Amino acid sequence: MAPLRFASLFGVLLAVGAFMFGLTILWEVLTTGKQVPGYPSLVIGLMTIGGVQLIMIGIVGEYIGKILSELKARPIYFVAEHSEKRVDTETTAGVTERTAAE
Repeated sequence: MAPLRFASLFGVLLAVGAFMFGLTILWEVLTTGKQVPGYPSLVIGLMTIGGVQLIMIGIVGEYIGKILSELKARPIYFVAEHSEKRVDTETTAGVTERTAAE
């Protein structure tokens, strides 16, 4: 599960990075008035699409992992078996028979 969460986190970071990169390019265009060639817009688009894909892969992977763990039908916790052991009757002559659990 950890690699899937890492992929989701990396996808969010990549998408946020693309957004921030887009804002810096927009800021440059607005302040200097120079048009930036097509390379930054291509990088922003690829980073955004890649980030969204990584987020979706992480979500779908975690969903499939939870389905797999449900299909295994393993108990969440184990209950210890309770077995009764009888006390030796020789040592307790005259006392009613009791179990070790009492």
